[in-house]
Amino acid sequence: MPKAFTEYEKDLIGARLLDQGYKLFSAYGLKKTGVGELAAAAGISKGAFYNFYESKEALFMDVVELAEQRFRQDVLAAIDLPGPSPRARLSAVLKKAFTTFKAIPILQILTSSDYDLLRRRVSPARLQEHLASDRTFIEELVARCRQAGIPIQASAEEIGGLFYALVLTVLHEEDLGPNALGGAVDRLLELVAAFCLGEVQLQGLMGGGEPT
Repeated sequence: MPKAFTEYEKDLIGARLLDQGYKLFSAYGLKKTGVGELAAAAGISKGAFYNFYESKEALFMDVVELAEQRFRQDVLAAIDLPGPSPRARLSAVLKKAFTTFKAIPILQILTSSDYDLLRRRVSPARLQEHLASDRTFIEELVARCRQAGIPIQASAEEIGGLFYALVLTVLHEEDLGPNALGGAVDRLLELVAAFCLGEVQLQGLMGGGEPT
């Protein structure tokens, strides 16, 4: 039977679970990381794990949300950086979002097959809360950009969809062949920035139009 922990021990173990969960999930993914491994890394028994979380997926959601807080803070901080034009400034913000996303492996799990496991094991309410948080962040990003003199014209939904599509493309770059994208990412980010500012239309991009 799992031992009873003091409040101090609970705080320490909870922090260790988040820390070790981040490392293990980032290295092996959700599906290949077991409760036993998480418990051992935190210095507790497998049975004691369930004093803290009902499942590894519940821990995963907490870990992801902490990582997203870091991601969001870094991206929002980039809004106030100087630049020669609104397009250049927005391109820099989008690039910061892109490079930060790539640097936090656990966030990429949400775009992988492991997401199907989450959908089966995590309550719909928790997933909807998470998606709502993503939408709120993009809305905040748009509002902060406008306040900082970057006159975004696109909707939060359009921006989120374009960024997600670009992330998926780059995460699967290896499937396309070595260096398939080359230096295209920066150019794509600039095109997305131009669209967000209303300088080009989406159908213009599809037809080979250039930003003006």
